Amino acid sequence: MRFELYSGNGENVEERIERGLLDLGLISEPVDIRKYEFVPTGEKEVWGAWVREDSWLAGHQAVHPEDLVGYPVITSSTGISQSTVERWMGEYKSRMERAAKGNLLYNMAMLAQADLGAVLGIRLNCSYEGLKFIPLEPVLETYTALVWKKEQIFSPAAAAFLESIKRHLVPRPSDGEGAG
Repeated sequence: MRFELYSGNGENVEERIERGLLDLGLISEPVDIRKYEFVPTGEKEVWGAWVREDSWLAGHQAVHPEDLVGYPVITSSTGISQSTVERWMGEYKSRMERAAKGNLLYNMAMLAQADLGAVLGIRLNCSYEGLKFIPLEPVLETYTALVWKKEQIFSPAAAAFLESIKRHLVPRPSDGEGAG
């Protein structure tokens, strides 16, 4: 078996699956169940703000929607991520100042390092020099799913890999929200 890894946001991954360039992909839920089969990974993604260590926000234990009024923010360019952030912002959404959008956290972090704003995104197992991750409050969490095209015909190796993954993934507890 040979693996080829591709990094991108959910829309990039879905596009590559649709074009037959990827067999499987990891994306944030919700999953479009009209197009994809999926298995939840059980991985919870915690959202927060990546801010410069010398920012006044860096002293906060958590970032609240009202903290970002008048503060430039950098968000994901995907529709799902934008709507997730806008729901979290609630009544403050119209007063949010978007400085930039991007598709990969690494690139958006460079903008935050250049003092262009706070990046709103998930905590990843990485660090960015000069930036601090501060969780959002109220807490914002999403889940990740392994997806593949409906009616996908896999090679024997890919099918065996998928079956192994399905056996070893621990389903997340039901939170009352379905993927859709």
